[in-house]
Amino acid sequence: MRRIWITVPLAALAACASSSAGKGQQASATTVSDADLGRLAQGQMAPVVEARQFVGSARDEQARARLHVQEVQHEAELAKADAQTAKADADRAAVQAKVANDTRDPVHLEQARAMKAQADAKKRAADARADYAKKLVAARQASLAASDQQVALGEARLERAKLLALQQANIPAAGKYDMAKFNERVSSTQKSFDEGLQKARGQESQAMAAQQAWVDAQRQSQAQAVQTGIGTDRPTSTGSSTPTDTTAVPNDTTTATPTGTGSVNPAR
Repeated sequence: MRRIWITVPLAALAACASSSAGKGQQASATTVSDADLGRLAQGQMAPVVEARQFVGSARDEQARARLHVQEVQHEAELAKADAQTAKADADRAAVQAKVANDTRDPVHLEQARAMKAQADAKKRAADARADYAKKLVAARQASLAASDQQVALGEARLERAKLLALQQANIPAAGKYDMAKFNERVSSTQKSFDEGLQKARGQESQAMAAQQAWVDAQRQSQAQAVQTGIGTDRPTSTGSSTPTDTTAVPNDTTTATPTGTGSVNPAR
């Protein structure tokens, strides 16, 4: 029993070592070593310099996307506060309705009706804002995922550019690498980025539509307040009537240099 207990962990360790080795070989198959890259003269580094610029811009975009994800959490908090306010108004309207039903006083009945209408309008606005906040968060998360994939694409292109520079300079070390594998890595990461970008843009469109629905519901709530004369002395929303920011996704163009707008332009 003791020998079996020892053998099983050793087998597991061997399997893990084999798996790690396989992953390491796969990564090294599309990575140019620093030693080989060091064989290039400064004037032979043009493809590498261009690819590094792309990676740097992609990482800048990634950092902005992370910040945007954090920023939209505030919108979710405001939506929650609006929902609480709408519930409080609905509770007050319910109390007023009970009083009106008990007394059957025409003034109380009319006031209860007006309060109910205003409470319903505020709830619709609060629900619309909650939907917008949810879709905005999803859009920003999709944008972050796309920026992550863009960085991966940039890194794949950088390694291919290193090999290309070695080949152009007729460095013998270039023969150790298989350009087909580098191209395959670029193609795979490009496909992932394209899919992520498409998803991010779809989420952005949904967020914009939800934003407009919220703005419309907010205006209707304010108009209802003016019409009934209820709630006009206090804000109808705990936040601004329009969002302070918009969703942002990486651009998809055919140049490898930044445009100055804060977005990265992936090249094929």
